[in-house]
Amino acid sequence: MNLIKRSAIALCTLAMVFTGCSDDDNDDKNNLGDKEGILLVTFGSSFPAPQETFKNIDNTAKERFAGETIRWGYTSDLIINKLRQGNGEGSLNGTIIDNDTPEEALEIMVKDGFSKFEVQSLHVIPGEEFDELEEAVAEFKAKYEGVTVKVGRPLLDSDADIKAVAEIMAAKFATEITEGPVLFMGHGTPHSADAQYLKLQNELQKINTNFFVGTVEGIGFDADETSISGILAELDKLSPKATKVTITPLMSIAGDHANNDMNGNTGETDPAEQSWKERLEASGYTVNTVMKGLGDYDEINAIWMDHLEDAE
Repeated sequence: MNLIKRSAIALCTLAMVFTGCSDDDNDDKNNLGDKEGILLVTFGSSFPAPQETFKNIDNTAKERFAGETIRWGYTSDLIINKLRQGNGEGSLNGTIIDNDTPEEALEIMVKDGFSKFEVQSLHVIPGEEFDELEEAVAEFKAKYEGVTVKVGRPLLDSDADIKAVAEIMAAKFATEITEGPVLFMGHGTPHSADAQYLKLQNELQKINTNFFVGTVEGIGFDADETSISGILAELDKLSPKATKVTITPLMSIAGDHANNDMNGNTGETDPAEQSWKERLEASGYTVNTVMKGLGDYDEINAIWMDHLEDAE
C-alpha cells in the first residue's frame, strides 16, 4: 500500500509540473492585451540626415493616425549594430542609438499589451526585404495565437502607385528638367520586383523623355539598362546634347548610397569604381545634386500612409 501511495503521489506531482508548464505556455500565447498599434518598418541608416527624414515620416503617420501608438522597426542588422556601437557617420559618431528590428519591436509591443498590429513597409519596391518582413510577420503570428497583423505594401507596389509617384516626382523636379536630364538613383535587386524601376522610368518619360531611373545593382543593372553606364549611353543620344544633369536618390532616405555611390568623391580612376557624379563630370556634364530622400516629400509619404490605411 505504501508503495502504491507513494507512486500515486509521484504521479500527481508530475502531472502538476506538466500542467504548470502547459499553463505557462498558454499564458505566453493567449494572455494578450487588447491595444492596437502601428509599426513602421525601414531599412535604416547610420547617416545623420536620414534621421530627420524618419522624423518627417513619423510626423506624417501621427497626423494621419492621430492618437494611435506608432513604433519603428529597422531591417538592417549591419546598421543597427553600427548605431548600437556608436559608429554612426558624421555627427552621429559616438552617439549610441538602440533601434529595434521588426521582430524585436513586435515582441516588445506584445509585452506592452498590444495584440492588434498594422505594419507598414517603408521600402520602395516589394522585393527581398519586403518578402523577409512578411516572413517575420508570419512567424510572429504563429508564435502568438490571437494576434492580428495587417501589412501595408511598399511604395511602388501597383501600376497605380508607379503612375502616382511618377507624377509627384516629375512635379518636384519641374524646374530642374527644363535645365537638363534628371536622373533618379534606386537601389536595385535580383528580385523580380526590380522591374518596377523601369516601369517608373516609362511613366516618367511619358511626362518628359529626359527623366531616367538607374540603380546601383539588380537585374536592370546587370543588363546595363539601369546602370550609370547604360544611362550615359542614353544621354549621348540626346539632341541637342545636354550640358547639365540633376541627380537625386530614389530611396526612402539620402543615406550611404546617395552619399557615396551617387554623390561621392572616390578619387578612383576606374569608371566602375566611381560615383555617378564622377562619371557624369568625366563625361563633361555639370552636375546638380539634390540630396533628399523620398521620405522628405509629404506627397510620397501620403502614399505609404494610404497603403497603411488600406491594410487596416
